[in-house]
Amino acid sequence: RNEITRKKQRFEEKTSWEEINDPARDRASHKIRALIATVIVFLISLFYLDHIYSIQITNHNLYVIKADDNRIRVRPIEPIRGNIFDRNGNILAESYDTFDIIAKKENISSKDSFILNATKVFEFDKNEKDNLIKQFDNRKIKEITLKKGTTIEEFTKLAVDQYLLPEMELIINSNRRYVYPKQTSHLLGYTGKLSESDFESVVEIKDGMTHVGKIGIERFYQNLLSGTPGYEKLETNANNEIIRVLEKKQASRGSDIYLTIDVELQNYSYELLKGKKGSVIVMNPYNGDILSFVSHPGYDINLFARGISSSDYKKLINDKSKPLFNRALIGQYPPGSTIKPFFGIVALEDNIIDKNNFIGCSGAYKLENYKRPFRCWKRDGHQDVNMSSAIASSCDVFFYHLAKISGIDYMHDRLSKFGFGQKTFIDLYGEQVGLLPSREWKNQFRQSPWYPGETLNIGIGQGYFLTTPLQLANATSLLASGGESITPHLFLKSTNFKDKKVTEYNYENNKNSIEIDMDSLHIINESMWRVIYDRKVGTASHVKKIDGIEYAGKTGTAQVYNLDKGKTGKESLQDHALFISFAPFERPDIVVAVIIDNGGSGSAVAAPIARNIINFYFKNIKEQVALK
Repeated sequence: RNEITRKKQRFEEKTSWEEINDPARDRASHKIRALIATVIVFLISLFYLDHIYSIQITNHNLYVIKADDNRIRVRPIEPIRGNIFDRNGNILAESYDTFDIIAKKENISSKDSFILNATKVFEFDKNEKDNLIKQFDNRKIKEITLKKGTTIEEFTKLAVDQYLLPEMELIINSNRRYVYPKQTSHLLGYTGKLSESDFESVVEIKDGMTHVGKIGIERFYQNLLSGTPGYEKLETNANNEIIRVLEKKQASRGSDIYLTIDVELQNYSYELLKGKKGSVIVMNPYNGDILSFVSHPGYDINLFARGISSSDYKKLINDKSKPLFNRALIGQYPPGSTIKPFFGIVALEDNIIDKNNFIGCSGAYKLENYKRPFRCWKRDGHQDVNMSSAIASSCDVFFYHLAKISGIDYMHDRLSKFGFGQKTFIDLYGEQVGLLPSREWKNQFRQSPWYPGETLNIGIGQGYFLTTPLQLANATSLLASGGESITPHLFLKSTNFKDKKVTEYNYENNKNSIEIDMDSLHIINESMWRVIYDRKVGTASHVKKIDGIEYAGKTGTAQVYNLDKGKTGKESLQDHALFISFAPFERPDIVVAVIIDNGGSGSAVAAPIARNIINFYFKNIKEQVALK
């Protein structure tokens, strides 16, 4: 039994050894493992080869750019802004170089740390610090301005603390200087640092620009004045220090612009308004050239170009005379009696009244179902007047009667041909359209019907009727030129700095002609002549005459209906003074429109100003102006 047991154990041991040391099975196993390992290595190699191919071939340009970004920095070069001249080549606005301390956002790693260190290096007040944060939060602004208009000496002192603020650097910037800052403030506007709203406007913003025109001519002709930015490609080291300039493209200077304005006439008109609030428009009735564009009081636009302080800005905002308000462009006033020549001519053209029709004026007009009579400015009346004498004496009763028989629908439709209630399309942004009221307008905006008494008020330029100084000047030009006029404009020509190419205003494509009956026009213009020269009835016949020059005009006194609550000062209760005119009478060279806010009587205040402007023009300016 023991022997059998030993044989059995030897057999089992022999069988186990043979199973473990089976060569055929081992070879098969090695082949499988080698194949698996080969596949794994192949897949890994394939993955790395694909990645290498992507880097070296497919996305080669991308990684080259990324590599270059680590060592190359592109620095924009802002172009020099074009100059602005008057029609005779007198400089109005020019550019000059200043030194600014800035920091590029790309070099700033931490906003909080940067602002903290900036306040240690610079003495910022609260508003300046808030502005710093606003610049940081505006994603479209790539450079943060720390200090404007500095000097090399100031920067040298600040550079001592550059270890606190290594991001700051000194750059040369172009700034703006206005030669007649107050006289041309509402005309030229000013430039300022780019803001979020500028990117959403119609103005083209090019890479590298830091400043842009904000209002006025600077804004309207921004794309022409701005030029094209250039750039520098700089090679830098790991510390962002410049090693060398790899490539440089110079900026293209902006075009110079010549305006239709005569700066002597502009300054003279501005001085005539000293101590008053108002506006003056002087224009050529045949070609639309604006020779003087004044809103008084003005303000120092150089303050805005340099970067106005909060205290200076508050002074302007709180100034009761509202110097920031552009009266010539957006001021809206009842036209008063200046509307009478325009109402008169359409009534004559359509035979609503004849030149020989006389209407009795006893000092008031009684409208049926109205308790209150509609009074004339002359309490004892003008007696019997026709169209000519009614305009010369500015008889209200005559035009009450004319309004009654015409009706509001007729007045709205026919007066619109002179541009009332519409833009003149002058080359400035923000122009107001005034208001030429109608039944539809009142029903839509006042939710009430039109009343006959309101028609009478429109007939003398009161009530809801509103116009701008520019509209009045444009309408008067149509009378002066016989309906042949051109859109009012300030642009005369531009000169490209690179090739000196001159681009002139396109008069042919901007004609603004209307049909006017010449016989009716003669009656109206003669009546406006009588305003100045008929000593019996002319409302401005007391105004000193001009030697060798006869002119025509129309006075206007617009009642102030909407008074500010709580306002008790005498000035705020006075009427607006208006005067429209053209000279010479026979073949007009210029039209002058004057509006004085709360000035009182048009004949006493506005008419003498217009007379002085006409006199100054023919004595000092006419020979310089190339009329077309």
